[in-house]
Amino acid sequence: MYFSTLGYKSNPLLDSHRGLFLEKIQAIWRSYISNEIPIDDFLFSPDIHSLLLSANFQENTKDKELTNFLIREYSLYRGQSGTVFQKSNERIPGTHISLTSDFYKINAKYAHPEHEKNNIGITFWSKSFDDWKELFSHSFSLLATISPGFMSEIHLVIKKIIPFDVSSKMHNSGSYSNAIGCLLMSYPVEVDNPEFVLIEAIIHEYNHNKLHLINQNEKLVISDKREIYYSPYRPDARHLQGIYFWVHALSATCWVMLNTQKSNQIQLPTPFLEKTILYVLKNWLSFQVLDKYGHFSSLWKELLEEMRWVHRECLSFVKELDISPDRMNFIKWDLMKHYYDVKTMYPWILD
Repeated sequence: MYFSTLGYKSNPLLDSHRGLFLEKIQAIWRSYISNEIPIDDFLFSPDIHSLLLSANFQENTKDKELTNFLIREYSLYRGQSGTVFQKSNERIPGTHISLTSDFYKINAKYAHPEHEKNNIGITFWSKSFDDWKELFSHSFSLLATISPGFMSEIHLVIKKIIPFDVSSKMHNSGSYSNAIGCLLMSYPVEVDNPEFVLIEAIIHEYNHNKLHLINQNEKLVISDKREIYYSPYRPDARHLQGIYFWVHALSATCWVMLNTQKSNQIQLPTPFLEKTILYVLKNWLSFQVLDKYGHFSSLWKELLEEMRWVHRECLSFVKELDISPDRMNFIKWDLMKHYYDVKTMYPWILD
């Protein structure tokens, strides 16, 4: 079973780490806010636990301003029967997830250095709120059809989608290690099949959330945090944790897409199928980097082996596909071109 990589309607690994995470948040609340412990749903809100995890608490000292704010928020939460975090018109149809630009409480700004460099902001921009809700509702509905297990887990963990600008011919997304349950997603335009673009991004960022959740309880111990390693997913050098997280996210994405194609549930558009094959090959290169340079704790070694098994299943799926030799050669050429381009730009990079 691949309890960290894939999605299940019942996931003991996820349940265990949600329980450990709750105990951690409760302990912080008890130490610095109040002896009255709020109910679980309140503490699981990314608006709340991101503040608790990011606050600069001093030993045996309360931050009065933060304490008063959180106690007031909990009072509002109880008074409004838990609706303080979700207005009725914000809920994405068919889900329990909010679509909201209410991001001020979460103690983070950029999910990735590229976002800051490109000045990507929290905004609905040129698309209306209803446009966003319609596209996300359609995407989640498709995901529930092709992977009920993932949709079940997402309902358990993800609380809100933050609008991350309108993106042309691409998609921008992000997530935060201290805000479990919050996904930043752009609205893709000038792309074919935007609903599949979103499904890919949702699975990707949700899987980052799963690793962030596990990492809150048992740290991913990396022997080397320098950005000196080759990553098939980026045009520059990366650190090993970034490669690890990408392999985990794309193993899941590839499995869902290829399994969908194999089962004939929904016919994947050809560009998505070819991109998925490219991702499988990129993961193959990434495993080599992780195996050669990575030194992980026991749990993260187990998760790496789990990802490897999922990757092997993806390779089996690819072998069964009716892809012409010319298209396969083009995909391989794309893979090797990226490698040589990065090595040319960064000749010192480790691969």
